[in-house]
Amino acid sequence: MHVDMSQGKPVSDRRKEEEQFSFPSSITAEISNLVAQKFVIFKLVKKKKGRTWIDGICDNVLNPKTKRRERIILLNGADSIWQSELVELLKDKEYYKRNRRSILFENSIARIPVEDERAIEFLRLTKNNVGKTRSGSGKYDFFEYDALEEQKARAEKQNFKLKTVLTVNDMSADSIKKLASFLGIVFYDDLGMPKGDDGIKTELLMKADTVPDLVAKYIDSREVEVAWMVRKAIVEAKIDLLGQSGNAIWAGGKGFIGKIPAGRKAYEYLTELAMTNSDEGRNFLEQLKTIVT
Repeated sequence: MHVDMSQGKPVSDRRKEEEQFSFPSSITAEISNLVAQKFVIFKLVKKKKGRTWIDGICDNVLNPKTKRRERIILLNGADSIWQSELVELLKDKEYYKRNRRSILFENSIARIPVEDERAIEFLRLTKNNVGKTRSGSGKYDFFEYDALEEQKARAEKQNFKLKTVLTVNDMSADSIKKLASFLGIVFYDDLGMPKGDDGIKTELLMKADTVPDLVAKYIDSREVEVAWMVRKAIVEAKIDLLGQSGNAIWAGGKGFIGKIPAGRKAYEYLTELAMTNSDEGRNFLEQLKTIVT
């Protein structure tokens, strides 16, 4: 083994130490911030591979100086993007043709140098910029990327998911069954064997992890309670759907409930009926509460 006496350690040991060394996270973050400061980043709402060009012209944009709406135009060498301030330049048709700009999004991302003030201004004002909503259906819709905002949004999303999962975990077995049933979780396995309380709870916890917004929306929901009563009344044959084609009646000839529209599932329609504020809906719900225990 070769030893470098000037360092007092074998060369191989020093190499291992060098390989194991990494910058502290604070320094890494600082480097990332320095890189980010050189560019303003914009991202397409709909991810797309390859190149996407956004035309450097947009109509009916509010000018904060004049409080009037006008066209904005992105031109090489121009000191403004506002048409009202580009009158002289626009008189030169040849200059206009040669210097019109479009913005390139490479694999859904446009990196604009901070010194390209006009391009940044244009991208922040054009109608394709959907802002912080980050939602849009257009092919060219985009938003300005902010690393800190992204991290905050991810943290909030993760916290919401965790909160939803913990809420489901603390629910009673009866409440879990009602919500699971409403969300379409089946109560039997692939072999047709019924799932126990733990099995149903696990399925609902998994759904809370994958679609927390949906699960949270219906926790403690009146619609879930009504849907459970309707489903139970049908399963226990307290509502007759077979006696008369297209009609729902109380079993034992106890009265007519309503006619199920063609193409509608009886369970869904009757749940909607019980949720309405009509006389028919209120009467059905009251009867449902007395019959289903």
